[in-house]
Amino acid sequence: MTSILIFTVLMSPFVPYVVLQEFMMPQDSEDDKVGTDLEGMKKLFTDTLTDYDTRIRPRINQSHIIQMNTTFVPQSILEFDTSEQKFSVLGYFRIHWNDEVITWNPADYANTNTIKVPISEMWTPSLIILKAFDGDGVVGNSLTDIAKISSEGDVQWVPEGIYSIVCHVDIKYYPFDEQTCTVTYYVSDETIVTVDLDHPERVTLDEYTENSAWRIISISNKRYLLYNTYHIDVEFKLQRRANFATFTLIMPLLMLAFLNICIFLVPIGSGEKGSFAITIFLSYGIFVTIVSDTLPDNSLQISYFLLFIIVLLFMSVMSVLYTIIQAKLMASIGDKECTINCLRPKKRSSNKVMPFNPTKGGDDDTGKDPEVCTVDMDNDNDDESYTWGMFLEKLDSILFIIFFGLILLFTAGFFSLMLQRVSEPNLKDI
Repeated sequence: MTSILIFTVLMSPFVPYVVLQEFMMPQDSEDDKVGTDLEGMKKLFTDTLTDYDTRIRPRINQSHIIQMNTTFVPQSILEFDTSEQKFSVLGYFRIHWNDEVITWNPADYANTNTIKVPISEMWTPSLIILKAFDGDGVVGNSLTDIAKISSEGDVQWVPEGIYSIVCHVDIKYYPFDEQTCTVTYYVSDETIVTVDLDHPERVTLDEYTENSAWRIISISNKRYLLYNTYHIDVEFKLQRRANFATFTLIMPLLMLAFLNICIFLVPIGSGEKGSFAITIFLSYGIFVTIVSDTLPDNSLQISYFLLFIIVLLFMSVMSVLYTIIQAKLMASIGDKECTINCLRPKKRSSNKVMPFNPTKGGDDDTGKDPEVCTVDMDNDNDDESYTWGMFLEKLDSILFIIFFGLILLFTAGFFSLMLQRVSEPNLKDI
């Protein structure tokens, strides 16, 4: 009795651990119970698959329709190439239907409730993705996919893959654009009389991993009848994350635009005004090349952002032309008298001094006032002429103000047009 008590005391620290381990071990579900008899499992596969014909729909009465429920589960957006209009999403389908041919009594096969069968050895629907980018829109892989079948004939097939489709891109509001891409699938070799394809549950993002370039605004699914077969549309509404484009394209472009008007502040005689204007013009050309490489070759739509760059490029061209014409005028008539008086500075009022001459008229009995002579103190200023060089310097200041106002006007119009497409919750991420 004493030895039993001592053993109990020594083993008492391990008892909770053993009980906990037993509690944490996963328990077998009755629906997933497999047989323990090897010969029984072989007999089960032999009895169910020996005379099975994969070309025939699994219905005892071939006039009966197969109810097929599908659910698409997106996991990640791998790529959305707007220049090639290619949308690629990683995900899988959960496909369920009932196979009346592969059924058995679990009691006859060591209480086996489920088996796993390669889809190449059983009938499966020929699901096809419409508008597949690579031309091969087949769902699933017959060499590797395996279906799970219960004793009542309920089949569960989960094909996973990368599905790439052609998605038409609307480039008008780039880089604050929203795109809609639709994954459409159907059963190619069946009709509504043989297969009833459906997507009863809504698409969820429970297993979705956020993409760094695109945000899913909404996702929906619908079923419709086309060409005597049911089609399922899974529609993705996407919005571009504009942070990258804002800090790498828009902000440098605006800085370059305000740098462009500084051309009018460079002195005419410095000799650097022309080279500065040409450098700014070439920088705009680089921006046009970068943006055009990211957009599809689309002549039906014009991006407002690209149009904004073209307007700034036109202003840069005008400043270059003005700089060249200004240099030509300075070299030819810069020292000549300017005949345009609109920018001529106003003359100051002339101050006249009337000195007294005591040698005349002071002692004359006639009582006449002494002779007064007038002297214009501004006579020296009349010798300073208003040249074409002075006119062009004044014109630089006027053009600086005009171009500055135009840039502010075009920038405000561009952002007001772009940001009206962005909802308030999404503005926080821009």
